[in-house]
Amino acid sequence: MGVATTVRDATNIERANENETRREMIASWYITMPGIPSSEKEQLEKSLRYNLWASLIRFIVLNFVLTCVWFFGFGLGFDAIKAATGQQLKGTMTVTGVVQEDGLTLSVKDPNKGKHVVYSLTDLGVDPTGWSYGGRLNTYWSKDEDSGDYSIIAVIPEKEASRIQGLEDAILMTGYFSIIVIGLLIFFVRRRKYTSWYIPFYWRMEKFCSENQIYQMYPGYNTEEAFIAYGNEHADTFSRQFAATQLTEMEKKKKKREIVIGAVSALAIMAVIILVICLGTTIQSIADNRKNDDRTVKVLEELQTAIDGGEEPLGEESERYNFANIVSRARESFQDEDVYYKLVTTDDYVALAITTKKKTNVYIDRYTPVEGAVGDLNTIYKLEISMVSNVIQPDDVLNNYTGILYK
Repeated sequence: MGVATTVRDATNIERANENETRREMIASWYITMPGIPSSEKEQLEKSLRYNLWASLIRFIVLNFVLTCVWFFGFGLGFDAIKAATGQQLKGTMTVTGVVQEDGLTLSVKDPNKGKHVVYSLTDLGVDPTGWSYGGRLNTYWSKDEDSGDYSIIAVIPEKEASRIQGLEDAILMTGYFSIIVIGLLIFFVRRRKYTSWYIPFYWRMEKFCSENQIYQMYPGYNTEEAFIAYGNEHADTFSRQFAATQLTEMEKKKKKREIVIGAVSALAIMAVIILVICLGTTIQSIADNRKNDDRTVKVLEELQTAIDGGEEPLGEESERYNFANIVSRARESFQDEDVYYKLVTTDDYVALAITTKKKTNVYIDRYTPVEGAVGDLNTIYKLEISMVSNVIQPDDVLNNYTGILYK
């Protein structure tokens, strides 16, 4: 696909360059012919001052400059949350909290203590009406420069914060696309101003060459070459002859209809290509989902066997894990508690997110295979990542856990 796209782009650039060369060749030659109308001469002089590639480079540079001004000027200074709430929250730490079972309290990982702390919604300035277990709010923490301690300065519902952030992104992208659209509009309007004469002029050339059997006089010549060769040999009468050659309204409509049909055909071909790509992507996605489901089922079967004691740990080889070692490590993370786990599998790794009813923390262990593949029997893993999550909340696991490792 990449090679084909590169070849197509190179072909399009070559075709555009060829068209520009032909336009400039005709304009620079025709303007020297005696007897041509002054209006045509003036139009051709303007056309020769226009250069496609210089205009395109100017458009790209100007678009880049305006985009930088928009994003780094307006974008960095614009704060949608401040505009919506009146609070300056840029530069603060954002921690997501989850409403507890009573609907009146919020569990948040306190950055000062490194563990989850329960706050009253009322104390945080949030009306508890309408909140239920699992609801999510963003808490914003400001750091005191002297003590280094964090304190909550604002609480906003996660959906509301996402909506405000989405609004900010929409404003920035609207401005960005407006710069592109306006720039393209100016580019094409300017191009049309200087080059719109060429297509009708070319139609006249074709008709002139056909009516005067010029193609037969100069076999092997294309339209422009035959036109120029005939003009050079009949310079005294050429301008008068060519001025008498005009397209009728029916001929103009036919030419325009051919252009429209060509454009519509190109769009239809593009639509079919996009449809085929989307269909292929959908089919691939269905196949990948089925593959993921099959792999997860196999991993769950092995994990359950280890939980039931049907597999022996690998012993003292600390860098090598089977599912018995994985289960043992998860249990040791929270001793004397029932461990709730959420399983995630891919072709590259197996991950467990674990927590308990005490909601102290969420630990994430990710294992990658060193012998075998994920989903195969007796695969040996190594511990790639082990961390405490600041993003996944205990309630996220407790509300959607895969299983429980009883103490």
